[in-house]
Amino acid sequence: MGSRSGSSTTTSTPPVAPDENRPPVVKGPAIFSYTCAGLVTGVALVAVVVFYCNRHVRRRAHVVVAGGGGREDDDVRSVAGVAAKIPEFAYTGSASGGEGAAQCSVCLGAVRGGEMVRRLPACKHLYHVECIDMWLASHATCPLCRTEVEPPPGDDGGRPAPAAGESSPTEALPPV
Repeated sequence: MGSRSGSSTTTSTPPVAPDENRPPVVKGPAIFSYTCAGLVTGVALVAVVVFYCNRHVRRRAHVVVAGGGGREDDDVRSVAGVAAKIPEFAYTGSASGGEGAAQCSVCLGAVRGGEMVRRLPACKHLYHVECIDMWLASHATCPLCRTEVEPPPGDDGGRPAPAAGESSPTEALPPV
């Protein structure tokens, strides 16, 4: 048997098709699905960011009202000052809590005889001292009818009285 000279047997790999090196091409419904998933994810992300931003703003506003400083803090102090100027007294109405008994609309409890209460000057609504003081620490209105709470008549609202010979700013203005 003879040997073949000059010829070598090499096994060559088949040529690689050019399409195997490229990533698969996505067509038709798959593109639509990926687009929809991306849009839904984007909208959800924006909603989460808006939610946390609004929550942050509300918390900061609450801190300002609760005494964080600034111009709003002056308003809170003036409202709390009004509460201190409304006289408190012992309720002498129905001690039995019957039909004629007053009700505190802050705590929704009956006002009983002997309990300390405040009557708002403008609307004449009656509240437990602790309840209305807590309410007025953050609101400037009656809890029941939303009438602005002002100092009782005859109170100057905390402004110093004019010195002798001075007139108040409203008295210095000519009538309109």
